[in-house]
Amino acid sequence: MAEPRGAMGTKVYISSTTIADTVDTEREFSALTWNEIGYVSNISQHGIAFQDLPLTVVSGRTYHLKGGFDYGPVELQMALDLSDAGQLLLKTTADSVSQDHYGFRINKTDAPSSYGGPTQVYFRGLAQSFVSQMGDANTVLMANSRIAINGEEIDVDPAELSSRFYDGDSLGGYNRFVGSDAQAVQPTISSNLLSIVAGDANTSFAVDGSQLIGATGYTLSAGALVFETSLQSPGTLNRQLFIGFTDQTSALEMPIESAASANTITTTATDAVGFMYDTSMSTDNYWLVGVNNNVDETAQDSGTVPVNNTDVVFRIEIDASGNANFYLNGAQVGTTMTTACRTSVPLYPTIAVGTRTTTSPSYSASRLYVRQG
Repeated sequence: MAEPRGAMGTKVYISSTTIADTVDTEREFSALTWNEIGYVSNISQHGIAFQDLPLTVVSGRTYHLKGGFDYGPVELQMALDLSDAGQLLLKTTADSVSQDHYGFRINKTDAPSSYGGPTQVYFRGLAQSFVSQMGDANTVLMANSRIAINGEEIDVDPAELSSRFYDGDSLGGYNRFVGSDAQAVQPTISSNLLSIVAGDANTSFAVDGSQLIGATGYTLSAGALVFETSLQSPGTLNRQLFIGFTDQTSALEMPIESAASANTITTTATDAVGFMYDTSMSTDNYWLVGVNNNVDETAQDSGTVPVNNTDVVFRIEIDASGNANFYLNGAQVGTTMTTACRTSVPLYPTIAVGTRTTTSPSYSASRLYVRQG
């Protein structure tokens, strides 16, 4: 049984843009860009509540039934600071006559470990007020905002691994490997982003590669897995990239790459599943790839080509039977890859980058998380 937790450390976020009424899944909310709302001092109660429908029958007994339901408004109290981007956005949308909705996210305080992430609550909200509150000389200038929840609240379980590099997270939960080329750089945190730089010898992954691998392995027999990262690509020329899960964490290894013949792949890992980009493929798109007990899965063309210096949210969901689904920016690509990998083998999240030319490519990631269950 989990221990009781206090509210201290809870954070509230607003999406950087308005969202459509069709945004109603965790993966769609997760793919949004978020601004923290600063200096929040109190968050009101919220959650589904049904109206009471009393029925009194002639025998005298009164029955109670559920009527209409409402997730209710959530009210935020905060120390007023309109230099804070989250507060300013909240005030701007509250003051507008527009009926546009924003995404809202509440991070609770129940992270499972120093490398994990807490329960997250997502909802679609309509800011209806942002009112300043003043008092005497000994009162902090405050603001109160009322946000109507229009849509289901989505509660997302804590993540086993959750790194928000833009918040200054460390790489303590990862193993890092780099090839022998002088231009290859071991994954590091630079300017609040994860930076992964490959070499430029154009020899082999052992020479040019750079790789980040989570130190903890996850076995599907213990529950379904979700992997997600937001990565910025340096473009489409002469690169190789793998994002997903692999079966080893002890050495530099490109799990799956192009076989340099048509649209075929070569698998170094025994079990792996993920996104692959490799300009040695005939079609230079992101590919959906997997290997199960040394048997290659049929590679799928996502139909999506990388765009230079553009953030992309990569997401893989694998159920407890090993069936994998792939998403780019919250939208599914390809079809379900059945039994993509074994359920009994520990899988480690990884990002691996290499080169196919004498130019050193650099990738950056703003966040990465893995959740099981």
